[in-house]
Amino acid sequence: MSNSIKLSPLFSDGVVLQREVAVKLWGKVNPGDSVHAEIDNNEVESFANDQGKFSLLLPKHSAGGPFTLTVKSDDSQVTIHDVYYGDVWLLAGQSNMQLPITRLAQRYPDEMKKAKDKLIHYFKIPEQYQFTGPADELDGGNWDVATGKNIAPMSGVGYFFAQLMRQDEQVPIGLVQSAVGGTPVRCWLSEDDLRQLKELPVDFDALKDDDLVKQFTDESAHYQEQYDADRDHIDLGLKNDWVHAKVDDSWRPVKIGQPIAKHLLTSGIVWFKGKIDVPAKLVGKAGMMRLGTVIDGDETYVNGEKVGEIGYQYPPRNYELKKLPAKLEITVRLKIDQKVGGWRKDKAHVIEVGNDVINLDDGQWFMKRGCSMPSRKQWFFPQYLPVGLYNGEIHPIRNYHFKGILWYQGESDSHDPINYGRVFVQLIQSWRRLFNRPKMPFLFVQLPNCGIEPNHDWAAVRGQQVQGMMLDHTAMVVALGAGEDNDLHPLNKKAIAKQLMKLTKRMQKYPDGCASGPIALRAANDNGQIVVDFQTFDRGLKAEPGHSFELETDGQRYILNDYQVLDDTIVINLPRRARVGPESQISYAWSNTPTVFVTDKDGSAAVPFKLAVRPWYHVSSAFTHVFSKM
Repeated sequence: MSNSIKLSPLFSDGVVLQREVAVKLWGKVNPGDSVHAEIDNNEVESFANDQGKFSLLLPKHSAGGPFTLTVKSDDSQVTIHDVYYGDVWLLAGQSNMQLPITRLAQRYPDEMKKAKDKLIHYFKIPEQYQFTGPADELDGGNWDVATGKNIAPMSGVGYFFAQLMRQDEQVPIGLVQSAVGGTPVRCWLSEDDLRQLKELPVDFDALKDDDLVKQFTDESAHYQEQYDADRDHIDLGLKNDWVHAKVDDSWRPVKIGQPIAKHLLTSGIVWFKGKIDVPAKLVGKAGMMRLGTVIDGDETYVNGEKVGEIGYQYPPRNYELKKLPAKLEITVRLKIDQKVGGWRKDKAHVIEVGNDVINLDDGQWFMKRGCSMPSRKQWFFPQYLPVGLYNGEIHPIRNYHFKGILWYQGESDSHDPINYGRVFVQLIQSWRRLFNRPKMPFLFVQLPNCGIEPNHDWAAVRGQQVQGMMLDHTAMVVALGAGEDNDLHPLNKKAIAKQLMKLTKRMQKYPDGCASGPIALRAANDNGQIVVDFQTFDRGLKAEPGHSFELETDGQRYILNDYQVLDDTIVINLPRRARVGPESQISYAWSNTPTVFVTDKDGSAAVPFKLAVRPWYHVSSAFTHVFSKM
């Protein structure tokens, strides 16, 4: 039988359908054809319209499987195998949601060996953007079973969340992943949404010219290629083969992991050489060399042989060494793109051989500049522009039924966090309308601690993200303490997944919006004290002594370290000289890398805050009316 049936790629072998609800099935056949679908002795029928499009509703079904789904038209048949009913979650956002299991191997080295649960399935949406209008269908994609090496490209947050939900719910779990690294929030909203918010760029219509977008993309790629060629051409290290050259007096001694002298902080190439003695008991063994992260790219050699290279700053430099000699000469050709480069501080630089560790910082290191260059222009990435990914990845899955949405994003908005909150609220509301689910659970991760971008305001983004909790059926993970101050991509994704799983339960009790830790509702001035009231979600309140809050008042900043907890309230004593006025604000953990000292009694971090201090008789807060009902 010929095959004229074209189903959405979501309906393919291994698909997980949402349990306990009627599920829409859609696709295309010949115009006017009748369409029959059958699964587990349930049969439904529909007809295609003049364009050949059809949709039908599969009756609700309890968790279980595997089943076979058969779809027939007048002249064709498609059979989908290994169909399960369970809970299906949409994973969305940017790189920390996208970050795959392979990138987490240093923290979770045995995860692929342990992955044997055949009832976790995932579908990774191919990266797909367009500006001419919403796409009707995905370009491709398929379901995989999360076992063994199959989990390598999976979202770490998503996989660990699925593991926990499997243990808790004992039903099949499906994950649909739509997350693209580096994307600002506006990539994920529709043109109408951004126009309504007055957040649509004035020249947006130019992006609807596909030829123009391709021209910009090609020109950017050509520039980057030419920049690399020009840099290579003038690099003295390449001309004079510094990979194999011996260190002489022209090489400057240096400690890796520490700031480079200011006069060397210019774009171009800096070469490093390190000399390491390998303990006799490790000679001849295989090892893993970990060089941390560098700014920006590197080519790395050991005894003259290239062992790896990475073109941008964020991935860890983990390079396998098959057989360790007695003496190592490590050569790193460091590529600096934007004036400031070097080794990311406080990262370990080691060679691991089983349980043995060789500390590379103990070796002798030298550096020498190969060339200087003008600062490199940024790549033109169309996927980073507004609307494109909404059109290409979110709109095509509008008819699929999800249990809920997990969102982890905001890093790429930290350079300009103004209005993030209202855009984020619009995104949640817009997606719920798109999926026709006004109460769809939306769980999101507040940005963790990170200090690699001192000119970016992560605290402000966190403050804006809190606005998401003003909507019903939302929940926020407070990720402070789960980040790494010197890394954009912290490895502790199990901690995030655990909090997300817990919030799926907490939301049932607190449907008006909740967080994984206490949230400050209001701050009031009461006779030389500031009283901060919290919603603790029945988990109590703790404040570790020896730390401080900050008060901004009358152009002055006061460090307040005299405080105590009374039930669900923190009482902060003011110094005598401090005067609280109408513009006064009290803040906690309001920096890129704050210290966490306010938690609930389980140790879950409180939401960072900056609150206006009101007179005791007139307190108010955006959250007071919401959380006072709980």
